[in-house]
Amino acid sequence: MESAASWVLGVLGLVLVALAALTGMQLHGNGVEQARADAVNRVSVDATLLQPVEGAIGVDTAAGAMQVTAPATWVAPDGTPRTGTVPVLGAQPAGSTVPVWVDRTSGAIAPPPVDELQAGVTAVVGAVLVLLVGILVLLGLRALVHARCAARNHAAWAREWALYEPLWSGR
Repeated sequence: MESAASWVLGVLGLVLVALAALTGMQLHGNGVEQARADAVNRVSVDATLLQPVEGAIGVDTAAGAMQVTAPATWVAPDGTPRTGTVPVLGAQPAGSTVPVWVDRTSGAIAPPPVDELQAGVTAVVGAVLVLLVGILVLLGLRALVHARCAARNHAAWAREWALYEPLWSGR
C-alpha cells in the first residue's frame, strides 16, 4: 500500500511541476498583456513642483510613508494643465521637474506601468508558490499514508504476537 501511494504521489509530483510551469507561463502572459495595456493607457510627463520638498530620500517622517508627495502642475496628454500631488523622492526645490505617469485619457496621476521584469518576477514567484504549496500537500499526504500504514502494521503485528507468542514462549 505504501509503495503504491509513493508511486501515485510521485506522479502527482510530476503533475504539480507541470501545473507550476503552466501557472508561471499564464502569470507571465497576463503581466505582458498588462504591460501592453499600460503602455497604451499611460504616458510619462514632467511635473513641476509648486513647493520645495525637504526630507530624507524616500521617507516622509511626518506621515510615516515611504514616498513624499508634493503639489505640482503638469500638462495632460490632451494639452490641458493639471494640478495635484505627485510622488517625489528626496529633497527637491520648488520649480524642479519630476517625471510622473499619467492616464492618457483623464490626465490623472497613475502608477508606473508594469514592465517585462515585473511580469517575469510575478511569474516566477507564482510558480514557486504553487510548487511549494503543492509539495507541502504531497508531503502531508505522504505522512498521512505512512501513519495509516504504520498503524495497520502495528495492529497486525499485535494480533500475530498475541497468536504466536504463547506458542513459542510456552505459556
